[in-house]
Amino acid sequence: MFNWGGRKRPDAAPEPAVASASSIDTTAASKVLPKFLAALSARPSPVLLDLRPVVGPNIEFFGERLACKFHVLDLFTEVEEFARRGSAEGLGEAFAARLTLPYDSVDGLLCWDLFDFLDRATSQLLAGHLVKLLKQGGTLYGFFGTTPVDLRHYTKFVAESEQSYRLRLSAATPARRQVIANRDIGRMFEPLAVAESVLLKSNTRETLFRKP
Repeated sequence: MFNWGGRKRPDAAPEPAVASASSIDTTAASKVLPKFLAALSARPSPVLLDLRPVVGPNIEFFGERLACKFHVLDLFTEVEEFARRGSAEGLGEAFAARLTLPYDSVDGLLCWDLFDFLDRATSQLLAGHLVKLLKQGGTLYGFFGTTPVDLRHYTKFVAESEQSYRLRLSAATPARRQVIANRDIGRMFEPLAVAESVLLKSNTRETLFRKP
């Protein structure tokens, strides 16, 4: 079952322009995705929440492998809207207003690289809310950049197999990545435990959390 919670609202910021063709459709390997899938496959009819825009192939990919109920809530609409304003004040509250699923109702969370675009205060607010959404034994999957660079593109992670993604880029209002130290990521998501953490060649940490 698929629930599109990320449809564009009338007051949302316009979609950013598509990046140049040379930056589109590169492939990246994943070492953590198989473990995310394994954790969810052990749960009957899991509920999965994706915090990125709708990606049709991902709905098919996760649906076929997990027979899951798939919710999509595009929080990058808010990220772009507040980036264009030039201020993150109120962004955490805007996220909370859209995250209306009941607490303890989600088996798996796909955060992708969302936290790379957030300041520390917003990250803390969002992480606390996501922890409450997860059921006991649920898992959260995310990427955390390790270099303080200007982020000029959003990335759609399109699952091609259990071990790889195709990456599709689109232009974003530039924002400085707020690098979060590993120990601070762990604290931010307490009481979740880090089940797997892999540093990729792209200087991005691919991480899987589990709720005890």
